[in-house]
Amino acid sequence: MGWVAFLAPVPLLALTRSARPRRGFALGLAFGLAAFGLILYWILLFGELAFGALVLASALFVAAFGALVPVVWRRAHPVVSSFGVAGVWTVLEFVRGHWPLGGFAWGQLGSTQTGNPPLLRLASVGGVWAISFVVMAVAGLVTVALEHPRRDVMRTVGLLVLAAVLAFGPALIPLARPAGRAVEVAAVQVDVRRARGLPPAEEDRAVAAMNIALHRQLAADPPDLAVWGEGALDPGAVADPATMASVREAVAAVGAPTLIGAVVDDPDGSQHTSALLYDGAGRYLGRYDKVKLVPFGEYVPWRSRLHWLSAIRQIPVDRVPGERTAPLRVPGLPPFGAPICYENTFPEIPRAMVRQGAARRVLTTNNASYGMTAASRQHLVMSRLRAVETGRWVVHAAVSGISAVVAPDGAVVTGAGLFEPAIVRARIRAASGSTPYVRLGDWAVWVSGGLALLAFALPRTACSPRRPSEPLPERPRVLVVLPTYEERETIGPLLDALLALPQHPDVLVVDDGSPDGTAEVVRARAERQPRVRLLERPRKAGLASAYLTGFDIALREGYDLVVEMDADLSHRPEELPRLLEAARDADLVIGSRYVPGGGVTNWSRGRLALSRAGNLYVRLLLGLPVHDATSGFRAFRRATLQEILRRPLRSDGYAFQVELAERAWRHGFRIAETPITFREREHGRSKISRRIVLEALYLVGVWGLRSRLGTRPLAG
Repeated sequence: MGWVAFLAPVPLLALTRSARPRRGFALGLAFGLAAFGLILYWILLFGELAFGALVLASALFVAAFGALVPVVWRRAHPVVSSFGVAGVWTVLEFVRGHWPLGGFAWGQLGSTQTGNPPLLRLASVGGVWAISFVVMAVAGLVTVALEHPRRDVMRTVGLLVLAAVLAFGPALIPLARPAGRAVEVAAVQVDVRRARGLPPAEEDRAVAAMNIALHRQLAADPPDLAVWGEGALDPGAVADPATMASVREAVAAVGAPTLIGAVVDDPDGSQHTSALLYDGAGRYLGRYDKVKLVPFGEYVPWRSRLHWLSAIRQIPVDRVPGERTAPLRVPGLPPFGAPICYENTFPEIPRAMVRQGAARRVLTTNNASYGMTAASRQHLVMSRLRAVETGRWVVHAAVSGISAVVAPDGAVVTGAGLFEPAIVRARIRAASGSTPYVRLGDWAVWVSGGLALLAFALPRTACSPRRPSEPLPERPRVLVVLPTYEERETIGPLLDALLALPQHPDVLVVDDGSPDGTAEVVRARAERQPRVRLLERPRKAGLASAYLTGFDIALREGYDLVVEMDADLSHRPEELPRLLEAARDADLVIGSRYVPGGGVTNWSRGRLALSRAGNLYVRLLLGLPVHDATSGFRAFRRATLQEILRRPLRSDGYAFQVELAERAWRHGFRIAETPITFREREHGRSKISRRIVLEALYLVGVWGLRSRLGTRPLAG
């Protein structure tokens, strides 16, 4: 029922994509505990502690996935989002397969598709990681398609068609057929339960005797290679000279080279999990030592610190890993890789063996301790994946089952069930070529990471536009807020021009203790014209503080429109009516230098390039669909200001203008840009400093990161 895997993640994606990371983590943890609790139920045979620890460790990676889904999901980009979450899943699955303690690769999403021949072919190109990516990407597309299937039929159909292409397109990938020498192989499988209850050494010898007896039946029709499963010769048998003599005699009696799974105590005191190779005369040719040992199964990490755990006494000896993955060779036969049990779950080990010349693979394994559970069937799934990844036949030889022979396309051509004494035979062919996965390795993981980063880099969208705002009065009350500091030369002409406008705006000048007498000029105008007011502050407190003070007064006094404007005549008063008119259809109007009809005079190319780059930076980091987010010439509706000022602002200068515009956009207010011509000031000096520019760069970067991490109020 591999098709269920395409749907199983849908509820998790539907819940986490709009959640905050913390809630996504909790949802992912719940999903992971349930999934791995079911997949790994057979670990309960070794106690609740082992089961709980392994399930929790595996589930934490799904929890991390749940936390990252809202970080990479972008409502406006469903395809990129689906690929992004698939990339996150694939990278986390790869990490889980390598860390901690060498990783645990059981229960990969891609392993659900061994019964799906079209998609299984993809393993030959990108390994199990590529299949995991596709399954999760399809789940993402289905999640979006099911959201509003009738609202946009063409969109839904398009998403489902893309999902079908991903799921079935790999059927076009050609699989090479091994054309090398044909080799007859035979895997010997016994029922170890018959030896249970005996003392350990006697049990080891009894299991060896069963294998010897069954192996002798091959004498009537010797294969080219015979295989006994892992654990066929455990320490009690290997240490017994009589048993080992019987082994060599049985091998010689059949006359076929034989690979035997064993646990060997070496003269130096070390213990290895090994595969011993004998020729047809019973002579020892060499061995392969397992390089990837099972933590808490074949060795105990941090044994000295975990001495208080009684469970670790079940592993009295820490085995030593091998150092090489080189293939084994028998004179007259093609070389073969001989991974052992747990190593079969790590794609890089069989891949390394093939790159070193293995023409086929012979796996020895021992799943007898897991009884009649699903562990043995799940392990066979790994061999099917590895067969397609490497383009090699795989002999899956289990001491008590499930034993099988797997073709390079992942099909099981023959096999024997659990605890069924049997000889599994098949004729297989050696292969000499390499699949793309063998040549290129885990490229799919790197691509997955790139797609996840691409989705993360896309800015989020804002809320849906609000309902139309209330119509403005025929003659709205307008307050122009003018922050000043040393603007004596320009403030008088500017006030005269504003007062002459037909819209009759009121003007509030917020002066920060200008030493050049700016306040005196304004005070003189205010005495003659009640539409001008002066608010004096004792010292320079910053642009943002001045505007916020003006905004507060405007809101308290019920103005319909509030205007930001520089006092140095860089903003032309005669362009203000255009902004006020545009405010009848928008909640925020920005006088823009960078829309058609807008422009800048008296600026160097360098400064113009810097300004444009800054606005591009804002658009890329925040997704703000505004061409001139740093412009300080703008008109706000009263309701807009009330909403966006509910939370305190923390910025000044350029960043202040960006923050106001972004908040308006995030809350779904309509923003319009009308062209203006910005004229460089002719009097005084610019208040823009390096600190203000760096502050803007820093804060925009922080806001962009926080919005992507889901720690800033967002809508999509």
